[in-house]
Amino acid sequence: MNLAKRLLKAGALPREQLGQALHRQKQFRGFLASHLIALGLMDAEALAPFVPPYPTIPQTFEEIGLPEKFLAQLLLKHAFFHYTFTARDMAEALMIPVHLVERLIEYLMQQKFMDVSPRDILQPSPDHLATDIRYSVSGLGKNNAEQLLESNNYVGPTPVTLDDYWDWVEAQTVLKVEIKEERLRQAFKEFVVPETFFNLILPAIASGRSIFLFGPSGNGKTALARCIGEIFDDAIYVPFALYVHGQIMRVYDAYIHEHVQAQPDTPRYDPRWVRCRRPVVIAGGEMTYAALEPKYNPISKHYEAPHQVQANNGVFIIDDFGRQNISPQALLNRWMFPLETRQDFCSLITGQQFAVPFDQLVIFSTNLDPHALADEAFLRRIRHKVYIGDVNREQFLEIFRRACGKYGLIFDQKIVEDMIDRSYAPLNRPFRACHPRDLIENMIDQARASGQPPRLSEAGLDLAVQSYFITDQGIIDHDKVCKPPSLQT
Repeated sequence: MNLAKRLLKAGALPREQLGQALHRQKQFRGFLASHLIALGLMDAEALAPFVPPYPTIPQTFEEIGLPEKFLAQLLLKHAFFHYTFTARDMAEALMIPVHLVERLIEYLMQQKFMDVSPRDILQPSPDHLATDIRYSVSGLGKNNAEQLLESNNYVGPTPVTLDDYWDWVEAQTVLKVEIKEERLRQAFKEFVVPETFFNLILPAIASGRSIFLFGPSGNGKTALARCIGEIFDDAIYVPFALYVHGQIMRVYDAYIHEHVQAQPDTPRYDPRWVRCRRPVVIAGGEMTYAALEPKYNPISKHYEAPHQVQANNGVFIIDDFGRQNISPQALLNRWMFPLETRQDFCSLITGQQFAVPFDQLVIFSTNLDPHALADEAFLRRIRHKVYIGDVNREQFLEIFRRACGKYGLIFDQKIVEDMIDRSYAPLNRPFRACHPRDLIENMIDQARASGQPPRLSEAGLDLAVQSYFITDQGIIDHDKVCKPPSLQT
């Protein structure tokens, strides 16, 4: 049950006044409680009992907000895979209170879908509690369960309503996260970045909106974007699944949502939600237009949430922007409205549309010209643009020193400076942040091939440079050219 319904049920606010706040929320998005306070309709103290810091465990079917028949069908599908079971077993499977499961079992027994199972002497129940009574699915119930599984074979925790999902996404919005400069510097301590970078990136992250990282390849745009995602260290709540127009859409993904173990003093919350770190979703060149819509599985007959829903309350990185299977223009047109209004619209295969929150820090990372990818209207909606350029000589040496330490090599600054004078300065070759790591790895490959321990040497470094760089000679077809390309050192 979302905040608006809780306030109405408790009679804490007249419907007319609540309507004013809901109208303002529709215009500007954000959590309803913030709009109630801004309009002076309620103060924080009065709202506190209705705005818990975690999803509370529902005690009634009304608080769950789903049709009781749907819940009974979900229970029957769970029970189908058990020889016998207790109400407690099903409560753990559905992740709702036992007393509600008992009512669902009673209904299913009335429908002749379940029977009380004879006492199993192999599984004695000394306390003889009602919750320890064992049940089994009847023949009629198995037939019904098979039909249900054919139409939708979702067998998991009880889904959350879309209204409740909106409430929690807006309550734990990424816009409210305060990032201290010390935390930012701590997160980037492994990177060599100029001071100007911190001056630009801190307000960009604090905005919680969108960031455009651009510049030549090899200077760590992807690594920096990932690092931004690691800055957030507070916990949020993500539902296992959503109930949308009678359909089920999975949201929680163990690969994306990192579960945070509850502390001893953590209060018990609704187990249909998972306590996680703020997610970081990365979509590279493999991303398609279909990835932005709920993915329907024709075998399981339920949906998987699209990338932007899985990234809610976190960070969504579009890596190598402009190189996706979806054209930049199509992606930008698709997200023009969400970036402005912080809400998106998704479609089911039935043609039904529904609104979902679009609450994430979107980071576009590209080595292409921004003006060649997007028009002025879209670039205006990306609030912060940060150029990640080549490093200077001093930064290059520091990166080389750190890379040697990482790979267990003894750093000799003179060897590296002599290499720079031979292979960089005469050719005006730019210092790219990735070069030290790549050259060291090439030297390690040489050592492995010769059966020698790797070390930083002048000869080894020159050979690494020779195998790494190649000069463009304007040759289109090497079959028509007799000479090999120039390998610059």
